[in-house]
Amino acid sequence: MRQEASKAELIRQAAVRVFSRKGFYKARAEEIAQEAGVAVGTIYNYFANKEEILLSIFQTEFEERIKLFRELLERNLSLPEIIQRILEAHFALLKQRGGLARVLVRERFNPGPGFEEQSIELYREMTGQLEKIISIGINQGVVRPCHPRIVANALIGVVESISVCAMTSPEEEIDGLLQEAPHELAELIWNGLKKGGNDDK
Repeated sequence: MRQEASKAELIRQAAVRVFSRKGFYKARAEEIAQEAGVAVGTIYNYFANKEEILLSIFQTEFEERIKLFRELLERNLSLPEIIQRILEAHFALLKQRGGLARVLVRERFNPGPGFEEQSIELYREMTGQLEKIISIGINQGVVRPCHPRIVANALIGVVESISVCAMTSPEEEIDGLLQEAPHELAELIWNGLKKGGNDDK
């Protein structure tokens, strides 16, 4: 079982490198197999097609994000701290794993017909966790009254837009943008969420 999991991960990582270089639609299964050092037939023992590999890449990363959200909720952290930790983790991923980041950013906005519906479900689950965090803040009286689902989707959109900005910027600017993004966005998000002194008027 562990060997099967590691072989699937080997194929996933090879696919990330190939998708990053060539894009999903131009990549071929033969290239992924060569990158992974396995026979083409081995890929089909684990994945039905390229779309399933791409979906598996997204699922793995989204599950990590959702796991982080849940772990942060279980700890005794303030809402600003939770927001900061989430942003730091997201932009650290983009900085440390550029190939994966390019795949996540590029293919998220160019899904194939078999991928779109399932990717929406992944985003819905992640947005649901963020919605829960916002609702807790409202119940604690630290977040202004708002519609948690709308705000959660808006916040994810803001983070994604900066991710795209960073990954499409000149090479010499990327590290600086990724370094500054967590602090800048944490300030922006918290200032928009926090309950002000005049809310009751």
